[in-house]
This record gives sequence, structure tokens and C-alpha cells, in this order.
Amino acid sequence: MPYIAAAWSSVYGMAHLWWLIDPGSPTAPPEEVFSPGRWVAVTLAFMATAVCSVIATGIGRHRAAPVRWTLVALAWVIGAGLIVYSYMLAISLATMLFGQAGDWGSLLTRAAGATAGALTLACAVAEQRRVRRACSHCARVHGRSPERRTDPTPRWAYLAAYVALAGCAARVTALVLDSLTARKPLPFELGASFGIFFFLLFLAGTLLPLALAHRFGRIWPRWVVPLAGRDVPRWLVLGPALFVGAGLAGYFGVAGMTAWILDKGNLAQAPVWKVSMEMFGYTSWGLGLLAASMSYYGLTRRNCPFPDQPPNAPPRTSS
Repeated sequence: MPYIAAAWSSVYGMAHLWWLIDPGSPTAPPEEVFSPGRWVAVTLAFMATAVCSVIATGIGRHRAAPVRWTLVALAWVIGAGLIVYSYMLAISLATMLFGQAGDWGSLLTRAAGATAGALTLACAVAEQRRVRRACSHCARVHGRSPERRTDPTPRWAYLAAYVALAGCAARVTALVLDSLTARKPLPFELGASFGIFFFLLFLAGTLLPLALAHRFGRIWPRWVVPLAGRDVPRWLVLGPALFVGAGLAGYFGVAGMTAWILDKGNLAQAPVWKVSMEMFGYTSWGLGLLAASMSYYGLTRRNCPFPDQPPNAPPRTSS
């Protein structure tokens, strides 16, 4: 994984470096709105290449713990930065899926940037496990990590899930109030494709955060007769939560808030109450999903075959 992450990030960085040198190139996609410049993508990509290369070669594994934690922190920041830079990915994908016009070049470039960020974060997680001396079989730190899916959800994860739910409620309330006061059509009156999109987004703000925090999101409940009592596939919940959470936090929490503070775009023309409910609603929604996903990720790890084995012990077989 670190070698793949380093190679992918370097190719992504070289492409952006070429477009930075030759902005008139026919292959160059437009720069991200509200982005400080394409040099940000170049810098982050080559930093990701360097950090992932260090992790891949194991150069820092014999260093002191503070040095290794610094490497982990750098990988987290750089990976998150690449994903935030590609904040338009969710919007591009939604417009493509629901029949709106879009630019395939921009979509693929944003997907490549988000992939580079995700690979860098995967390297950060792997290195963090080694620094924490997590179990080599299940990646838990036994005694400090939840051991099974039936363990209780931490209180902070419940809080994060309900913050996401409150953010969704604030956004929907703003939409309904704006439709009533300005006599605008509601989402379901704008066509089937937009209605389906809004319904899926509504589920991502209601059912999804509840599934992250409550037991039914980890083990199928009784009323799901064919699957009752079985484990819910973790990425069925975790994948949409991370995608929607990162998309909302990046698009509204970073780009939207920046545009609002700098008085760019058409945000200054809208009522303050509407912009406030939209920006803070979407931002808390996205951040709540991301925070609750961290707990869900730990709770849904596969069961350890040797829970009594010391961390980082050589693998054993169960023959």
C-alpha cells in the first residue's frame, strides 16, 4: 500500500505540475473554485509521495516515538489536505449520476486527488498501528480498543451522530422555510432525478448517522428476516458515511465557509439566516458523520483469533 500510494501521488503531482507550467494545455481541467492555486495540489502530492516513501521503506521505524508520531501526523494532514482539495468530487459525481451536464476530465482529476488522499490516510493508519503496537491479527490495542461488534458505542460517537442528525434537520428546515417564504418549488417538485437525489441525501442525514451509532448498523435487526443476527458488511455503512462526510465537510465546511467569510460568490445576496443554517448545518452534518465513522470503524473490526496474544507477537496458526 505505501508503494502504491507513493506512486499514485507522484503521478498526480506531476500532472498538476505540468498544468501549472502550461496552464493552456488542452488536457488541463479548470482549477477548483475558491482554491488558492494549483500549486497546492503539487505541494501536497509530492509531500504525500515523500511521506509514503518513508513509511514504505521503514526508515523511521527505528526512530524515537515522537519522530514516528510526527510522521503519522504529517500523513494524516497531507491525506486530509488532498481530499479537501478535491472537495468538488461529490458534486461532480452527483451531477453525472443524476443526468446533469458535467466535465469528465474534472471528475477524473478530482477522483485521482481524493484517491491519493485516501491512500495516504491508509498509510497513516498502518503506521499508527505499528507505533501503538497494535495486535498484528486484528489491529486492536487489546485492553483499550473495543473487542467485538456488540460492545457499547462510546458516548462521543453518539454525540457526533446526533450532531450530524441535527445538521441535516437544520438544512432541511432552511430549505422548507426558503421554499415557503420565497414560494420556490420543493425538491420533489423539480423532477424525478432531483427528488431521488434529495431522498438519498436525506437518508444520509437520518438513517446513516443512526446506523453508525446504534447496534442495528452493525448487526442486522430482527425485522430483516433473512439476515437477522448476522453482521452488517462494514463498508455498506462506512463507505457512504466517509464519502458523504468528507464531501460535506470539504465543500461546505472549507470552501463554503471560506467563500462566506471572504464575501465571494452569491452568498452575500442571500438572507443571513438561510446561509447560516445551510453552512453550519452541512458542516456539522459532515463532521458528525466523520467522527461517528471513527467509532464504527473500530467497533466493526474482525474478531481477533488470539485475543490473549501480546501485541505484535509473531502470527500463530490455529491448526
